[in-house]
Amino acid sequence: MRQLDFIVIAFLAACLLGTSGCRTEAEAGTESTSILSAAPRADPPRSGRDPSTLPDPLPRQLGGPVARGTTEVFTIDTNAFRRRIDRRRFDGVGVRPASFLPPHRKPKLDFDRPENDLPVGDPVPIARTTPENAFPGIRQTPWSPPDPSIAVGPQHVLETVNMKIAWFDKSGTPQFEQFLDDTGDPGFFEEVGAGGFTFDPKCFYDTHAERYVVLALEYYSGAGEAWMTFAVSDDDDPDGIWFKYRTWALIESEGSEYWVDYPGFGYDENAWYITSNLFELGNGPGPGFLGGLVRVIDKSGPLSGETAEWSDLIAGGASWQVAQAPAAGQSTRIVRQAGGDQLEIGRIEDPLGDAVLSTALVDVPNVDFDNAAPTPVGDGLWIVDPRIINATIRDEVLWLGNHGRRPGSTVASAVWYAIDCGTDPPLLDQAGAFTFENDEHSFFPALAVNGLGDAAIGFGRSGPGLDPVIEVAGRRATDPPGTMSTSVRVGASVTSPTGGGGPDGLSRWGDYFDCTVDPVDDRTFWMVGELQDADGWTTEIHRFTVGLAADLNGDGVVNGADFGLLLAAFGDAGGPADLNRDGLVDGGDAGLMLSDWSD
Repeated sequence: MRQLDFIVIAFLAACLLGTSGCRTEAEAGTESTSILSAAPRADPPRSGRDPSTLPDPLPRQLGGPVARGTTEVFTIDTNAFRRRIDRRRFDGVGVRPASFLPPHRKPKLDFDRPENDLPVGDPVPIARTTPENAFPGIRQTPWSPPDPSIAVGPQHVLETVNMKIAWFDKSGTPQFEQFLDDTGDPGFFEEVGAGGFTFDPKCFYDTHAERYVVLALEYYSGAGEAWMTFAVSDDDDPDGIWFKYRTWALIESEGSEYWVDYPGFGYDENAWYITSNLFELGNGPGPGFLGGLVRVIDKSGPLSGETAEWSDLIAGGASWQVAQAPAAGQSTRIVRQAGGDQLEIGRIEDPLGDAVLSTALVDVPNVDFDNAAPTPVGDGLWIVDPRIINATIRDEVLWLGNHGRRPGSTVASAVWYAIDCGTDPPLLDQAGAFTFENDEHSFFPALAVNGLGDAAIGFGRSGPGLDPVIEVAGRRATDPPGTMSTSVRVGASVTSPTGGGGPDGLSRWGDYFDCTVDPVDDRTFWMVGELQDADGWTTEIHRFTVGLAADLNGDGVVNGADFGLLLAAFGDAGGPADLNRDGLVDGGDAGLMLSDWSD
């Protein structure tokens, strides 16, 4: 037999036997878009580690001194994944991650508070936002809700959901998509030790380090495991090398063991910060809810692919979120809803040293509990509760949002707050709400602020005659306090979910949306939200700007040239000159243009 023939036969035999030797680089990058008809999960999810090798629980105390730990790095290269783009869509009924978690309950907040009459503004009837491009994000996985989060760098947009990660170029072309858990090929966190349950993921782009950072929690019931697993890219391109860390998070306090749930994730120049609720595992002598774990990660080690050093504090209260602090010299804050009319804001002094946490209560306009939003079909959306969704801080002003019923209202409103953290204690600077008629609810507000001080908000909205939609609004730094622009609809569902899974037949939605600023210009905003199509939930990513809507010719001022363009469009059905988005260019739009007139 000729040597060439022998080589060919050997090659074909290797392929038939299923060895990896016949996989080409082109095949490694192939995009898979078929239907995923069976959930790739074990019931209950399997651990990624031998129980006999698990560490002991970490002793921690509420209000106690800082405790420290270290975690070794595991390095992976996404270019070596057997399948880089797995966009298969699950066609079954999504499972709530909470169904695989122990029973747990947060302390109830007091929403039955006297009305405090603090000012809360309404939207003004002018559009400040200009939608740019939009594209589909990650589509339905075997898990529901998606919990979408977004990170934007120089050339890529990264998204996480339950339980997947993907990134795209800024035009929306998929570059990578894979499961976070061990059901991938391989899963993004599989090689660092993750098993079949990586839930509540979050991500951000650290503008100081110019890196992408991704987080997922893990819990496994077999031996009682809890992990905070995170990864950081080796540069500002998510393709290629990632440094990954699986940090142990089973806590022991007052004779009981606690696991972590519902994280916050943020950063500043000094460190990365993770917060999580601590719920009891089993029926020990300790309280069923311990407080909020605050884990401070010294990012100097992970940025170099070296050992991660981290420290823990435990704060009182539930559902703390961490603000993203993209500007130089700005320290982050943690924040939570403390009641129907109060926020609690925390600051960590010397985060890489003694890490001392101080907190203060801030009075804010009243909101009441509301966890249900109606839809045209099905029993409606389960929109959780008025917990804080996300936060960002710039120039010592903390921007954040939640949703709830305003006094005298019967609908949930997306509410936003700006808190002046330059005072001691912090004080409410301004607040506003989006309250709609026709029994339409708004929910999951996500906020961001750019380098000009302009703010943007993205949120969901639904009603008896409105399938879930995504809307955005904004305010310029010079706008009157408490005002945002009228919202602009940028994404719409084709139907509503009917799968239930929540109380009273409600379908779980959210649990959060996300919004951030493009670091290239520190002006443009990006957000991600959830929609419903005929095949299940999907996510959609939107880019938009905030500015002078009346600047029709884009020269930076509103003057006679813009008025001439408005007159030329007078009577048209919509278009750029329809400043109040009522579908007609008329005298109302002329009045709004005059209100934005440049001196």
